[in-house]
Parts: sequence; C-alpha cells; structure tokens
Amino acid sequence: MKLSNIAIFIAAVATTDALAPNSAAPESSVSRRGAFGLLGAGAAAAFLLQPQVANAAAAKTGAASPFTGDYNDPNHPECLRQVKVVGAPLRADGTRSQYPVIEVTGYDGKGDSKICTDRPTRDDLWKVQGTVKSSNSAVIDFSPKGGPSNLVATYEDGGIVFPDGNKWTKVARGTDSRRPADMSTLKSD
Repeated sequence: MKLSNIAIFIAAVATTDALAPNSAAPESSVSRRGAFGLLGAGAAAAFLLQPQVANAAAAKTGAASPFTGDYNDPNHPECLRQVKVVGAPLRADGTRSQYPVIEVTGYDGKGDSKICTDRPTRDDLWKVQGTVKSSNSAVIDFSPKGGPSNLVATYEDGGIVFPDGNKWTKVARGTDSRRPADMSTLKSD
C-alpha cells in the first residue's frame, strides 16, 4: 500500500468522530472539536490530492552528460567514436522512461584494417544505442555490430571503460577530421 493511501486512511479515521452527530449538542450547531476536525480533514485532503512529483532521472543529457563527446578507441586508432546522450523517447502512453538514451556512432576503417587513415562516408558509419542507468554507467546494445546486446559501459577517469578492459579516452576538442566530409542532411535537387 502506498504511503499516500495510508495517510488518506488515517485522515479519514481521525475525522469520523468530528463528523458524527453529538447527542448532547443541538443538531444545527457545530462544536469546536468538530470544526477543527473538518478543517483538518480539508487540509489533509488538499495536501494528499496534489499531483505527485515525477521521479527525475539522475543521469544528465546533452553536453551535461559526462558520456557525451568524441573518443579515442585503442582497438581502432584514429577511427570515429562519437557518443551522445539524449532524452528518452515518448512511449505510446505518453510517458518517458527515466533512463536517457545513449547513442554511439563510429567507423572501423576500410576492409580488415582496424586503423583509420581516411575519412568515412556517411554510409560507412555504424550506430548503436543503449540506456544511461546512472551518472556514470550505461548499458549499450552492440548486437547490430555482432557484439553483446547488453554491454555495460562505465565512465571513469575521463573515459568509457568496458568489461574487457578496453577504455575509450575522451578527446577534449573533438575529432572533426574523423567525421564524414559531407554531413549535410538537406539536399535540394
């Protein structure tokens, strides 16, 4: 039973004596005790019927999130690793999950090379998503790339650490040279 339901029950029980007719007093008058009982019941009802505050997520989104930024991946030197944290999408019932979405965009190089020496095209990029569970932990679905569907990622000491020991180190000024040259989204033909 919720705490608010218990409080409503206690307020209702406490005011029943105030609302019961008193056989010693005339029916048209209200005793002082009865008036205070009605006043207390009204105040309790007003307090308990106010809207409940939504549970805010502890994890931040956008630039305020420690995860947001560009990274160096030692397993793919000079390759794009861009992480963004955005608000959770609306569900069908109009509510949002308390967990923001983490989006990872990357490029692994041409062919079997794990070193990036050229700029990718937009078609070369891959994208995976997950959820941010707290200010320093996230779960990312790497299954579209053939990896695990629930890889835990922890932000610590200026980077993202994965369970296998791989650590992506944040690049302070970004990695614009690792992005596709054409990042336009609108074309007029």
